Amino acid sequence: MVSDIVSAAAATDAVTAAGRCATTSVVSLDDFKTADLGLLRQEHLAEEITCDYQRLLLLWRAPRALIVGRSDTRLPNFSNAVDRLLAEGWPVLIRRSGGSASPVSSGTLQIVLAQTVAPGITIDAAYIELTNMIRTVLESYGLKVETRGKSSAFCPGRYDMSVNGRKVAGLSQHWRQCNGRITVTTAATLIVEEAPGEIAHVVNLFYQAAGGAERCLTSAVGALRQALPIYGAFEASFVEDLCNRTANAFSRNLHLIQDGKSASVT
Repeated sequence: MVSDIVSAAAATDAVTAAGRCATTSVVSLDDFKTADLGLLRQEHLAEEITCDYQRLLLLWRAPRALIVGRSDTRLPNFSNAVDRLLAEGWPVLIRRSGGSASPVSSGTLQIVLAQTVAPGITIDAAYIELTNMIRTVLESYGLKVETRGKSSAFCPGRYDMSVNGRKVAGLSQHWRQCNGRITVTTAATLIVEEAPGEIAHVVNLFYQAAGGAERCLTSAVGALRQALPIYGAFEASFVEDLCNRTANAFSRNLHLIQDGKSASVT
């Protein structure tokens, strides 16, 4: 289990000029035994917010599972699809946030940002904040990142992130009230080394079995390991480095917010 890899950025405490709490923390990379435990942690992350303007970052991995949106449960043969995928070694889980089927595995990294809804935070603003943070990380490796919808990939959405024309990250979002505060949790699935062909296969198998129309092309999905072959033989150290850079980007973004600045949308 990889742990404590971002301990240097594990807690950053600050107080705004108005004297309000602005505590932020980075949760070290958690390797969960099952994906349902990781999803449970993700969906309850906002409950750990205890003061205004607080941001929490969670990074996690787990064995294979396909996480679907609530709309997918209304497909005519959803139960049959669940049984079919379980037989393939891909249990199906249902998330609170929107979107369609998205993979979780030891070859993906789940990046989750939970925060209180401050003035100026909108659905788009929360998505942009997380995509800009991920963009900063990927560009630090020399990668060129494009953010736009990728309709032929898994879980298509306006904030899909692609490298070399292939989707490497998909995002979803959930708003809820916790401890008397309105919160928003924005989550990304980053494809690190899971095989694009396997992702397309399991997504297509689910929708075919469930009676859905959505399909995923292998050619529309990428993986960071493919884009950065130099790291191919050092997967463990790459994941640690990836998480450290993500934690650092999170910390830098916090300082921009505290200084009254905002990251540009590109």
